[in-house]
Amino acid sequence: MSSVNDELLSAVGKLTAEYGRIGGNLNQIARTLNEWHSPYPAMAKELREAAADLAALKYEVLKKVGDAVGNTQAFRL
Repeated sequence: MSSVNDELLSAVGKLTAEYGRIGGNLNQIARTLNEWHSPYPAMAKELREAAADLAALKYEVLKKVGDAVGNTQAFRL
C-alpha cells in the first residue's frame, strides 16, 4: 500500500473515531434529558437525530474509502 493510502486511512480513521465520540456524547445528552423528564423533549429528539446523522455520515465516509482503496483496508478503520 502506498504512503498516501496509509495517510488517508489514518486521517479517515481519526475522523470516523471522532464522529463516534461525538455521536456517543449526543446520545448521552439526549438520554439524560429524557431521564430528567426535561422540559426540552424537542431538544432531546434533535440530539438523537444529530447522532443518527453522524452515524450515517460515518458509514458514507467508510463506504467511499472502501470504494477508493478497497473494503479490506476500510474495514481496518
